[in-house]
Amino acid sequence: MTIPARTSRKPAPRRKPAHSAASRRRPVVNTAFAKDIRRTIAHNGKRFISILIITALGVTMATGLHAACLDLLRSADSFFDGQHLYDVSVVSTLGLTDDDITALAKVKGAENVRGGRSEEANVSVNGDTATATLSQIVTGFNTPYVLDGRLPDNDHETVTTSAYLNNSGAKIGDTVSFTNAANDTNTAGDSVGFDDGSGTNEIFSRHDYTIVGTVIDPTNTNNSEGATAFRDTSSVPDYTFFMTDAAVNADARDVYTAAYVSVSGASAERAYSDAYTTRVDTVKNAIVDIQSDREQTRTTSIKGKATATVDDEERKANDELGKAQAQIDDARNELADRQRQIDTQEAQLDAQEKQLQAARSQQSAGRSASPTAESEAESEPADETSAAQAQAQMQAAQAQAEAAAHRIAEGRAQIKDARQQIADAQSKLDSQQSELDQNKAEAQQKIADARAEVDKIEPARWYVRDRMALGGYSSIDSDTKSINAIGTVFPVMFLLVAVLISLTAITRMVEEERGLIGTYKALGYRRGEILRKYVIYALLACLAGGLLGDLLGFIAMPKIIFSIFETMYLLPAFTLHFDWLYGVAGIALFVVAIVGSAILACRSELRLSPAALMRPKAPRAGKRILLERIGFIWKRMSFLNKVTARNLFRYKSRAFMTIAGIMGCTMLLMCGFAIKDSVVELSPSQYGGVYEYDLMAVTNDGDHDAALNELSTNNRVKDVQSVRIDSGTVNAINGNREESVQILVVPRAGDISGYINLREAQSDYSAAVGGGAPVTLTDTGVAITKNAQQMLDLTEGGKAHLKDSSLNGVDVTVDSVVENYLGNTVYMTQPLYEKLFGDYKANGMLAHLNGDADAQIGFTTDLRHDSRYLSVTGTAELVRDFAKNFTLINTVVYVLLVLAGALAFVVLFTLGTTNISERQRELATIKVLGFRKREVRHYVNKEMIILTLIGVVFGLPFGRLVAEGFTVALRMPSMYFAVHAHWISYVYSAVLALGFALVVAQVTNRMLDRIDMVSALKSPE
Repeated sequence: MTIPARTSRKPAPRRKPAHSAASRRRPVVNTAFAKDIRRTIAHNGKRFISILIITALGVTMATGLHAACLDLLRSADSFFDGQHLYDVSVVSTLGLTDDDITALAKVKGAENVRGGRSEEANVSVNGDTATATLSQIVTGFNTPYVLDGRLPDNDHETVTTSAYLNNSGAKIGDTVSFTNAANDTNTAGDSVGFDDGSGTNEIFSRHDYTIVGTVIDPTNTNNSEGATAFRDTSSVPDYTFFMTDAAVNADARDVYTAAYVSVSGASAERAYSDAYTTRVDTVKNAIVDIQSDREQTRTTSIKGKATATVDDEERKANDELGKAQAQIDDARNELADRQRQIDTQEAQLDAQEKQLQAARSQQSAGRSASPTAESEAESEPADETSAAQAQAQMQAAQAQAEAAAHRIAEGRAQIKDARQQIADAQSKLDSQQSELDQNKAEAQQKIADARAEVDKIEPARWYVRDRMALGGYSSIDSDTKSINAIGTVFPVMFLLVAVLISLTAITRMVEEERGLIGTYKALGYRRGEILRKYVIYALLACLAGGLLGDLLGFIAMPKIIFSIFETMYLLPAFTLHFDWLYGVAGIALFVVAIVGSAILACRSELRLSPAALMRPKAPRAGKRILLERIGFIWKRMSFLNKVTARNLFRYKSRAFMTIAGIMGCTMLLMCGFAIKDSVVELSPSQYGGVYEYDLMAVTNDGDHDAALNELSTNNRVKDVQSVRIDSGTVNAINGNREESVQILVVPRAGDISGYINLREAQSDYSAAVGGGAPVTLTDTGVAITKNAQQMLDLTEGGKAHLKDSSLNGVDVTVDSVVENYLGNTVYMTQPLYEKLFGDYKANGMLAHLNGDADAQIGFTTDLRHDSRYLSVTGTAELVRDFAKNFTLINTVVYVLLVLAGALAFVVLFTLGTTNISERQRELATIKVLGFRKREVRHYVNKEMIILTLIGVVFGLPFGRLVAEGFTVALRMPSMYFAVHAHWISYVYSAVLALGFALVVAQVTNRMLDRIDMVSALKSPE
């Protein structure tokens, strides 16, 4: 028997369960898992759209204001580079010379250096006298941007800004002429009043100029007719004109009013950037190193020239006085000669008179002897003939004697006349000598005074400044920083709300798909693969919303803000730019937050087993709420109200999310309205709160007294107070930033308490209640306004550096910080002013006027036609024109309100739809029990309205507190925000939030009506 051979068989491989690790594969796009992701997005479209919109709003807020500021900065940088705006300017109280320019050119890092000239003059505008800055066009620096026409090419042509053409009605081709400013100082821009020994401050020729173009001044981009007009002080020149070098007077060519420096490599950096600032600061420090030597050299030169001039004038005076003295001495010598001649003649007459007397005596003796001779003749007839002859001789001698006596008498008469003439001549010479002696004394006194003036010449002082000293340049920097502060705080609020809402939405979506998640786990899908579905869902919503937000933020919002920037700044073009880093970072921020919320929402569910996930989640156990323990209230509540109360306390997380979301949106709305109210309150707080005067007028120094007397007697003026008003700058000791200020000096016997309320400035968080205790000015320090103190980080009792319009700089003690909202002012007393700056001369007046606002505006307009007034400002006009000055902040606030309102609507819609979706079985049950549509709607909407009210109640005060924080963030030049919130703003914020809730209720009512009771109540088991 044959035994069959044994065959060996391999054991069949063991089948692995479908959910084993080996069977797990990464899903790809075409798998059922990928299709399920697409279905999830389609079936949860409302949640997807909600997350998308919230992300879009948040990214728009995060990027929009930043993009608008970035576009403004880059547009300004492009304009400044194109017009070769200087990087560093140097001005000196004694002017600059070619030697100074050469020394600056040798500074390491200085690429190009040139000198420029400018001065202040008067120009007539429709019969009124206005101030103007006359500037030389410097090759390679600060080139005016031509809007229309061309730049001048000879000494009889000029260009000006559009402000002059608009206000004067002039046009290209018309002529304009200038007169010397009253104070003969150059105070505009980089110009400075100085005396270089030439004896004149007139830099440009005073003849007619033909206007050949309209330009933008790159050194002043503030729009004086637009939203930044309030930043100009009363002493800032009204208009700007540019001339060629040929228009400079010959005797002013040796001295420059400013030197302009371009820094090597600075044009490659963006203006306002840290890299640009670092390059410029390096060169500034290098210039400071040579500053002392150049100041000493210039001082020595000026004093040497002045001394030489005095010596020359003294020599000329001595020569002239010496010539006059020599003439007098010569005249005296001539008189002495004549006197000697007369004396000689008189001696001769005396001798002749003696001879005559002797002859007469002889004649008398002869006459006594004649009778005897006659008797003898009678006795001797022969002698008769001789007697007759003797008689004839005697008669002839007598006749001669008489003739001689006559000649002597005539001679003495002539001598008498001659002596009188000599006496008169001597008297005249004495008078001339006395006058000459007086002239000598006066000349010696003038020479002494001149030498004293030379000794009094202050040493030259350089002011090394960068672009931040320019009002327009620094305003752009400060305004963009303030807007960026808003653009930083609000996106954070949007982000917090977005996280809450996305967490709620995705948590609900995960709970709805518990069974599907359990099925995936049972099929062997890893947690990461299941989680990926919800991460992709949130990621796609964030990316889509982020891209939409970038489009709105980098295009739409800047376009809106540009319309306001155009009224604030004189820039030829505003260009759009995309910041890749900021755009991607804004999206990434929301992606991380919202995708993180999705991961957090899924983690707890993914920890459960498939069996637990595929069973419905057990409802929360009911328990008594606090309200049930208050019997007298609970017993009086209806059944539905009790159900509503239980639901509110039962679903605590849902209630918290709803309250937090509504509180956040209400907070944003309230914050926006509070900022708007704060802007509105600036006008009454300043004009009426701080400034009580109706008129501020500035005159020439010499015309002040006459103008003051006329105003005092004018029946349209109640009262008037004389003061001194000047413009200047203030900065912290060793600080780089300067703030333009108005300097107001109160005379010794003056009192401005009825015109300006000087009160202690409150802290940022209590400024809305107004100023504190009254401030009394002292003779030891100044009072400075709050905004300047904030911008420069000054402290009471500390030091600040103050420069007047002639760049006379002094260190002052800040005695007090006073309340002020628009503009900046430094207040001081006359004794302190005289101690710091020298002689006090009143040139300003504060007045209260009769009549209403229109009458006051008319009176102000009339005063402007008086050439004695350099500046006339009426508060009625300022109040009237207030609104246009703050369109930027108002527009930003309106944008914030729109975005906050949209966010509130999305939040309420998302929470409302989520509330309905997670309670479908409950709502289907009450519908089965017989609740009508209206009752079902009331049942659900009541809870939403109650939660909305609670969110509003908490959101309003928090919004007010957040708005207080913007007092610190919104630090703009010449503007101090004290946060106000009118009661109507609380109403508006609450009504908007409740209004959005009612609108959402109308939308969700349709969802309630479409609930399918059968499908909602069937068990998944």
